[in-house]
Amino acid sequence: MKAKIEVVKNMGISWTMYRAKYEIEKKLGLLKKQYPAFSYSNLDLYSKLTIDKPIKELLKGSFNKRFFQLDYEMLLASKEVLNLDKAIQEADDILEKKFNYFSKHPISFENIDWHYSPFTKKKSPENQHWTEIGDLSSDFGDIKWIWELSRFTFVYPLCRAYVVTRDEKYAMAFWKMVEDFIDHNPPELGANYKCGQEMSLRVMAWTFGLNVFLESPSTTDNRLELMMKAIYHHANHVEKHFDFALKSVKNNHSLSEAAGMYTVGMVFPFFDLSKKWAEKGKKYIQSEAMWQIYEDGSYIQHSFNYQRLAIQDLTWVVRLGQLNGDRFEETFIQKFKKAIEFMYQMQESCTGKLPNYGMNDGAYIHPFTSQEYLDHRPVLQAAWKTLTGNRLYQEQEVDELAIWLGVNNDNSYKAPAKESKLYQDGGYAILRDSEQFAMIRCATYKHRPAQADMLHVDFWDGHHNILADAGTFSYNTSQEGLLYFNGTASHNTVMLNNRDQMTKASRFIWLNWTKSKINQFCNTKKGSYFEGEHYGYGSLTHRRAVYQSEDILVVVDDILGDIQKERVSLSWLFGIHNVNKTSESAWDITLPNGDVWEMSVISSNDISNNMYVGSDNPVAGWRSLYYGDKEPSPQLIIESEITSKSRFITVLHKKTQYNDVILKDSKLSIGSLKLELLPLGSNTVFKYLEM
Repeated sequence: MKAKIEVVKNMGISWTMYRAKYEIEKKLGLLKKQYPAFSYSNLDLYSKLTIDKPIKELLKGSFNKRFFQLDYEMLLASKEVLNLDKAIQEADDILEKKFNYFSKHPISFENIDWHYSPFTKKKSPENQHWTEIGDLSSDFGDIKWIWELSRFTFVYPLCRAYVVTRDEKYAMAFWKMVEDFIDHNPPELGANYKCGQEMSLRVMAWTFGLNVFLESPSTTDNRLELMMKAIYHHANHVEKHFDFALKSVKNNHSLSEAAGMYTVGMVFPFFDLSKKWAEKGKKYIQSEAMWQIYEDGSYIQHSFNYQRLAIQDLTWVVRLGQLNGDRFEETFIQKFKKAIEFMYQMQESCTGKLPNYGMNDGAYIHPFTSQEYLDHRPVLQAAWKTLTGNRLYQEQEVDELAIWLGVNNDNSYKAPAKESKLYQDGGYAILRDSEQFAMIRCATYKHRPAQADMLHVDFWDGHHNILADAGTFSYNTSQEGLLYFNGTASHNTVMLNNRDQMTKASRFIWLNWTKSKINQFCNTKKGSYFEGEHYGYGSLTHRRAVYQSEDILVVVDDILGDIQKERVSLSWLFGIHNVNKTSESAWDITLPNGDVWEMSVISSNDISNNMYVGSDNPVAGWRSLYYGDKEPSPQLIIESEITSKSRFITVLHKKTQYNDVILKDSKLSIGSLKLELLPLGSNTVFKYLEM
């Protein structure tokens, strides 16, 4: 009962009332009656049209005026730079029924099964109404393994290969798979109708394929009629069910579903409900983005991958609006721009990667690129060019998405300077010096948390992620796995008494949301400094100070408050595999380029340490960069039993530059750098920084 009251308190009365009503309607079968199963053979498409013309003629008129206009010459001229041979190979694999799930898992079919999970090797019910099928607790396991193929994102590599080669086999494959999906997914039956976001992403892919393959001999009138029936049904379903995303899910789902409605409404204006869909889609794209994107550009879901997904949705609709003379509000555009700038500031410059922060479900909804899944540059480049007309990156290999969206006319390069910066609204700090940077998280949650990771630190040297985030792995794994990847244990922070900073209630719900305070942030020519604290352990306070300058990272952890007898666990998960112990409290981290960093941990308390690499008991030493995939990764856990306020100092420095780390009389010396620490419990950690 206490947990239920806490859920109501966190999520709000309106959310609770709506969700209760929805679940009651589902259980009583009322929801099923609102979405009756039917056959497309019984749907009269022409009764849904406002213009009496052949379908193909209507589509030609729409695509010539209302949809993305590809610069074929530029695409072909950039074939080698964009590595389009890789796209052709990917498309050829698709012809052989080989698909790359979540950009990581190669899965082959003899015959495609749209209801089959290759992860559990089990099927979801094919002829059962979607309201009667579970998603996370069902026998077939994680529903995302079923949805992944049914998103139809494989259409984009087929389009890329077709435009480059003009080989009709790609068009034929597109139509065969569309027909097969529709044949094995009767409207409203099966797991692929459970989520409006999945249906919206499918509609985007179908629409894009329809445009590219419209003039192909494979595109017959019967196929066009069948697809238009399916698109109409998808848009109608999404619009009717939109309140669930709007009032219950309350995250990127509403953006994707609004984008789906807007797409159908704008590109197919000859449907009788198109005006309604376009207006509703535009309204909620703007209103949802305005609250989901914080004032500083960070995102409500506390996830860099989900923020990328939101940016893809917004880029798509804003570009459609530009092509159709449908202007979006300037306040919305400025919010959107801030979201792009935030991601850019958090990014490593060489590879386009960001910290593996927050939930990462493998989503890449418009994969027009041969760049790696973890490279965020193609999406940010297209978004920035859509809003400003300028390049965010000079590298041409990240241009392909922008080219497909037709925003490739201006090649001027105007990017914000990357700098140390505090994002107060979202609770992020970035400390930068040359190619090294640290990201710190310190927030009081205003919206639903995803992971119990307060005061987590990520640290990068160039494209080497030395101190890393473990990621997500899966939404439907063992309880131990969920608690590790989503909980405090996998993050580079302090855990007290083997407890998470918040209380886990269900797979997507935390109770007792963390409250935090940012105490200091400063940036000078010689270094950057952050200090914050959180109160996730009741009467105990974890205060963390982070100092970063070239080749040095210092992290000071103070445990304060009503201390009785507490167990402290300080965790450091490495994104580098070559980590070796050199003394009782020092470790060498050797990067692939040969550079060596040294980590030292100093405390007046007795400490013990253990290094875990791929351990199942306890669960430790794992990292997941791709959904459904985890790899062993060294995780150092420093442990101590304390009975009074205590301090732990971690120093990470490049070994060739600084060989001596000395703490004497509260003065920390790292080579020529000297930092003076104030006594435990003072208002701040450092007395004076020699900057």
